[in-house]
Amino acid sequence: MISWTIRTKLTFWYTCILGGTLFLFGILTYVTFSYVNSKSIDIGLKEEADGIVHYAQLSKNNLEEYAIRISKESGEEWAHEKYVAILDHTGNVQFLSSSTADNYLHLSSHQIKDILSGKPYYKTVKNAKGHPLRIITMAMDDGKQMIQIGFVFKKDKTSRTFLMLLMSLGGFAIVGSLLGGRLMAKKALKPVEHMIQELRNIQTEHLNERLTVHPAKDEMNNLATVINSMLSRLEDSFSQVRQFTADASHELRTPITIMKTGIEVALRKGRTALNYQRILANTLEDLERLSKIVENLFILAKADAKRYEMHRERMNLSNVITDIADQLMLIAEAKHISVSIEKTEDAFIAGDELLMRMLFLNLIDNAIKYTPQKGSISLTLSKNADFVRVALKDSGIGISREELPYIFDRFYRANKARSADTSGGGLGLSICQWIIKSHHGNIIVKSKLHKGSTFTITLPAC
Repeated sequence: MISWTIRTKLTFWYTCILGGTLFLFGILTYVTFSYVNSKSIDIGLKEEADGIVHYAQLSKNNLEEYAIRISKESGEEWAHEKYVAILDHTGNVQFLSSSTADNYLHLSSHQIKDILSGKPYYKTVKNAKGHPLRIITMAMDDGKQMIQIGFVFKKDKTSRTFLMLLMSLGGFAIVGSLLGGRLMAKKALKPVEHMIQELRNIQTEHLNERLTVHPAKDEMNNLATVINSMLSRLEDSFSQVRQFTADASHELRTPITIMKTGIEVALRKGRTALNYQRILANTLEDLERLSKIVENLFILAKADAKRYEMHRERMNLSNVITDIADQLMLIAEAKHISVSIEKTEDAFIAGDELLMRMLFLNLIDNAIKYTPQKGSISLTLSKNADFVRVALKDSGIGISREELPYIFDRFYRANKARSADTSGGGLGLSICQWIIKSHHGNIIVKSKLHKGSTFTITLPAC
C-alpha cells in the first residue's frame, strides 16, 4: 500500500479542490458564453425576420424577390447559408428560396397556433449535409401568413477558441496550484520538521530539554506545548525511577552488608555457641528487615502498574482499628506509652480489609516508634452520613514544617531522630498514601517539631 506524506496529501487535496473549482467555473463560464452566443444568433434571426415582415408591409408585390435577395446574402459572421420560406396559416409553403429548399421545417398544428398568436418559434435541426441549421418561424402582420428563415452555422471558431483558452488557463492554474500547494505545504510543515529534529536530539539523559514554543497561537504552538508537558512528566517519572532505584539499592545494600560482615567475622575464628547465636539473631533481624523492604517494594510496583487486585467489601473500620491497637499494645507498654481509643461503634466503609489493616498497622507502628517513653497515643474514630474519619495523634518527636511535604516520598526519613531508626524501610507512608487514594480518601498531616503529630484519614462511608 502506497503511503503518502502529509505534504503530498495536502498538495494533492489542495490541487484537487482548486482544480475542481476551476473545472466547475470553466463549465459555467463556457455554458454562459454559449448561451449568450446562441441568443445573439436568435437576435440576428429575429432581426432578419422583422425586416422581411416590415418590407411586406411596404411592398407586398416584390416580397418574393426581396426574400430571394435576402437568402443570398451572407454578411453574418456566424452563417454561410440561409433560406427564406413564406407559409400560409395552415403551414403550407407559398414561397421557398432555392438555396436550401430541402431544409424547409414542417410545423404541427399546435406550433402554428402558437406562432399565429404572436410567439416566435425557434428550432435547431441538421440539414442534409449534417450541419446545424437554426430556424425561426414567426407570423406576418396580417395574421394569415408566416415567415420562416433558416441559417446554416459556420464552424463556431469563437466558441472553440474560448474553450481552448479556458482549458489552457485551467491547465496552467492546476500546474501552478500543484507547485504552489507543495511550496505552501512545505512552509506550513516546516515547524513540524524542526520539532522532529529537536525531538530526535532529546535523549533519556537530556529530558530537561524542551521544544521551542513560538509566540504564534496556532496548532503548532499547542502541539509543542502538549509535547513539552509530556516531556516534563517523563522527566519527573525518570527522575523518580532513578531516585527510587538509588534509594532501593541503598536500603537493600545496608542489611546485606551488615549480614555479610557479621558472617565474615564469625568465620574468621572459632566462637562459642552463644556468640554464634547472637550473630545468627542479628542476621535474622536484618533478613526480616530486608524481607519487609522487598515485600513493600513488590506492593508498590504492583500499585504503580495498576495490577494490584483489591477485594472490596463492606467492613466495619472500628473492629479493624481495635484489633491493630490490641496487637501493638505490648510494644507500646514496653516503652510505657499510653494508647487510648475513642471510637464510634459502627463505622462502615467499602474497602479491602487486608489493605486497611496494613494502613493502620503502619501508622500506629510509626507513632509508637517515634514517640518517646512515657508518651501518649490517641485514636479517634468518627463518622457522618458521607465520611468516616480517623485521627491518630501522638506526643512524639514531630516533623518540621520544611519536611512535611516529603514524608510520603519513598525511602524518605524526615529527620536525624527518625533516620537513626533503621528498622523501617522508608516505604510505610508511601504505601499508606497509596492505600488511602485507592479507596478514594485523603490524609492530612499536622505536626510540630518536638510536640507530636496528628494524622487524619478520611474515607467514604457506606
